[in-house]
Amino acid sequence: MEQSDRKVYPRAHRNACPSGGWTSSNNVWDLEICKNIFLLKEASGIILYGAAEKGKEIVKSLQDAKIKVEAFCDMDMKKWGETIDNIKIISPFDLKNNINKTNNTTYIIACILNPQELCDLLEYMELNTMRIITYWGIKTALQINAEIIYGIDSKYYSHMQIENRLRKNQYINLGLDIARNLITTPDSAIWLIQPGKTASTSLAARLKRKDIPIISMHYLEYPDHIIGEQYREVWEKIIQKKSAAKIITMVREPLNRDYSAFWQAFTEDVRHIMWMPILGNDFQMMYEKFIDFILKGSTYTKKILGDSMPYTWNDEFEWFDEQIKKHLGIDVYQYPFDREKGYTIIKKENVELFLYKVEKMEEIMDKISEFAGVPNLPAVNANVAKQKWYGLAYAQFRKEVLLPERYVKHYYEENSKMDYFYTGEEKSSFLKEWKNNIENGDK
Repeated sequence: MEQSDRKVYPRAHRNACPSGGWTSSNNVWDLEICKNIFLLKEASGIILYGAAEKGKEIVKSLQDAKIKVEAFCDMDMKKWGETIDNIKIISPFDLKNNINKTNNTTYIIACILNPQELCDLLEYMELNTMRIITYWGIKTALQINAEIIYGIDSKYYSHMQIENRLRKNQYINLGLDIARNLITTPDSAIWLIQPGKTASTSLAARLKRKDIPIISMHYLEYPDHIIGEQYREVWEKIIQKKSAAKIITMVREPLNRDYSAFWQAFTEDVRHIMWMPILGNDFQMMYEKFIDFILKGSTYTKKILGDSMPYTWNDEFEWFDEQIKKHLGIDVYQYPFDREKGYTIIKKENVELFLYKVEKMEEIMDKISEFAGVPNLPAVNANVAKQKWYGLAYAQFRKEVLLPERYVKHYYEENSKMDYFYTGEEKSSFLKEWKNNIENGDK
């Protein structure tokens, strides 16, 4: 698909607040700034909301990029009239005086983790034309455009490159932490083994509140793409010994699950996102590359990406063959699954497996509690995207992302594994959620 063929949405589709509600007053420009960082140099004014550590960090980054900041704005009246790097701190009541009425391309950057405060303030003050950029948005935009903004020879750019090279060491440590957890966790632990981005964090938090030991992993196979071959024998012996256990796994509607998996790369410190193998400044193009990996399968993805293989970049239905069938000898698709109730319990030799649909989790929490051997697991919502610092961009892109038709058909047409879990009625309901995002005529 050529760039000129892309669907262009009007600005009205891009208005969001992190609470999940879409309004006509607050313009969110995170993704536009990521795509064209030079919009900031053409702005009629830039104001940083929050004159604390994050504000000081962002003003330094912008100054290094030769992007001018007009003012800081802060709710703390003790700061009004003071300066940071010769930039004045104004009160929210002075915002209107800092807007160029003839060329209103003023950006206000929320130098706070939760931009809801700024959304509410601008709504209250009827400053509906100001363009909001979140802390996540400006950090990400500067990071992915670092080469053109700072110059490849700059100390700032070189410093970020050094940090990105440390990313592999972080993955190695992650693999070793999982191995240590396998060794030290009691044999009675509940295993949460799932494809990733299937609400396992919420369930793990509930189990921990009941002091139930758990082992939470996205794969049973040895992660050689992370930590090499030197620990393979130890890993496989641990898996053999420990896998005689109760295991809980789950599945989620694939379009929503894949969308969350894509954003997994942006949940960590944005200093490291340049390590992301498909990183670019156009989120639509990144998403299409991400989808391409899913459609070609994890074997292809591992071969192409090597060390940078994200553990969520797979067809989650294939995951049950690659992990559960291969390493536990349980082919879940050969057992009956009650699509109406939304769960099944599979017993084979010394393994007891509880498999359920995430969409039914709250309805069957009593069954999950019974399987875990505890009464009344508490309610916990531990990992909701719209509560995170990238929530505005997440919601914005969810409105705008285009899904290639072949990708949707991959799951929704003649896919026996999709049909194993979901009824025709459920599939129709899911597709309604995405109907405005599906791109016809995909090549």
